[in-house]
Amino acid sequence: MRIELSTFEDSDSPEIARILDELKEIKKNAIALGDEERANNCWRELEALELNLIYIKAFHKIKNKQYREAWYDLEQCEIKCQFIQENSSKDFCAKTRVSFIGAKALSWQSLYPYCVFSSPGFTVGYYTCSICDHKIRPRSRCAHSKGKIYNGELCLHVGHDLELKEISIVSKPVQKYSVVHNDETLDFSLIEYLIDFLEDAFEEWGAIRTRMKFPIEKFSRVKLDQDCPCKGGGRFGDCCSTKSEIEIPHVDFVFHKEISNPAEIRFPY
Repeated sequence: MRIELSTFEDSDSPEIARILDELKEIKKNAIALGDEERANNCWRELEALELNLIYIKAFHKIKNKQYREAWYDLEQCEIKCQFIQENSSKDFCAKTRVSFIGAKALSWQSLYPYCVFSSPGFTVGYYTCSICDHKIRPRSRCAHSKGKIYNGELCLHVGHDLELKEISIVSKPVQKYSVVHNDETLDFSLIEYLIDFLEDAFEEWGAIRTRMKFPIEKFSRVKLDQDCPCKGGGRFGDCCSTKSEIEIPHVDFVFHKEISNPAEIRFPY
C-alpha cells in the first residue's frame, strides 16, 4: 500500500484514520490465523504510515516555531526508521519514504542548537522478552532477537526492577529528548532560514557545512572575554581579535527546486 501524504491537512484526514484502523484489523486477524508473513507485512505498512504522519507533524511544528515539540517528533522518527529498516527491504523503505525521513530527521537535528542533555543511569534487575516473556539470562536466551518482528510484533527487551543511580550531563545522549537548554536563550536562525523556503515536508534539500571569512569590523559586538567567533574554543581576546578577517562556520543550503528570491547571507553577530 502506498499513501500519498504531503501536508498537515492530509495527515489529519478521516481517510488516513480509516486506513490505519483497517491495517490494524488485518494484522489482528493475521495474528489470530498464524499468518506470520501477512502480520509482518501489516506491521511494516502501519509503522511506515505512522512514521510519515509523525514526520509531517514535525515539519508543521517547525513551521510554527514549536522547535522543542518538533525535536521530540524527530527523535521518534529516528527510532522508528531504525526498526523499520532492520525489518524491511531497501525497496520498501524507498517507496514508503522511510529512507528519506531517516536521512532528513538527522539533517534537521543537525541544525538545532541543542548540545547539552541529561542522561539518567539505571541498574536493571532483569530483562524479559516482549514476545514470549522469557527471562533473559547470559546462558538462557529465547529464540527471539531484539529489534526483529515476529508475527506482527516487534521484539524488545523489557527491563524490570529499575533503580535510578545517577543523572549525568552529556553532549551525545542515548535519548535525545532530554534537552537541558532553555529554548528562549538559543539561536534557531538556521532552521528559520531553511523552513522559509520549504512548502511541504517532502521537498528535497541538503546542508553543506563550510566556513566564510568576514572583516574584523563586523565583530564589534563581540567582547574580548567571550567565546571566539571562529569556534576554536578560546576567548576572542586571546584568539582572533587582532586579525583583519575572521573565518567562522557557515552553512550553505542546497535545494532541488529553483529559488526565485534567495535571502541574503545571515551574519550571526
